[in-house]
Amino acid sequence: MILRKMILCVLLIGLSGCAKRIPVTYDQVEQTNDVEITLVSGNQIEGTVIRSEPHQLTIAPKGQRQMAIPKTTIRSIKRKPPVMDDFGNGISEEEIESVKTNKNTLIYGIGGGALSLGFSFFAGSLATQDSSGDGSILGATTLVGGGLGTYLFIRAGQAKDRREAIEVIRDERRSIELKRFEEEAAETTNDIERLMDEEKKRQEELRKEREAILRELEEEE
Repeated sequence: MILRKMILCVLLIGLSGCAKRIPVTYDQVEQTNDVEITLVSGNQIEGTVIRSEPHQLTIAPKGQRQMAIPKTTIRSIKRKPPVMDDFGNGISEEEIESVKTNKNTLIYGIGGGALSLGFSFFAGSLATQDSSGDGSILGATTLVGGGLGTYLFIRAGQAKDRREAIEVIRDERRSIELKRFEEEAAETTNDIERLMDEEKKRQEELRKEREAILRELEEEE
């Protein structure tokens, strides 16, 4: 009974952990979206949207060259919920994978696996004593429980690695945007100073003109 429950838990968690894509219309597809396209022919294509145009989508399937898919050949589209930065721009899966590490996956997998095996062995020992059975219950409980625990910890590590990668990209984009803002602010400051200098020169010229006119009037008197 315990063994069957543990196997059922593994299956349920495995299914619930699958990435879900949501059906969307052609017009909802944007650059950097991770999509699954079903063609009129029945073939399916998965990849990242490189360019979205009124007449076609340019897709980059993982490990393959970019391809253009005409709108007229598309039957349906499913899309993963897009990841966005602080400025409303999409973050592609390729970007996430390019900066993602497996640090947490490794740590969680090793540490969590050892912890899960220890706990499963303890639980299996109790179950064996209660049932007065042989070592098969202990072995099965330790194996399945340890496997389930290790799987869960690895998934948790992968999720943390992904979150950290997304935050790294967001930080990089914040830095780029801040630098651009500072450059624009510096240019604006320079423009203001230049305009102020020009205005001072103009006022000085007007003052000189007024003084010249006053001198002419005094001389005429």
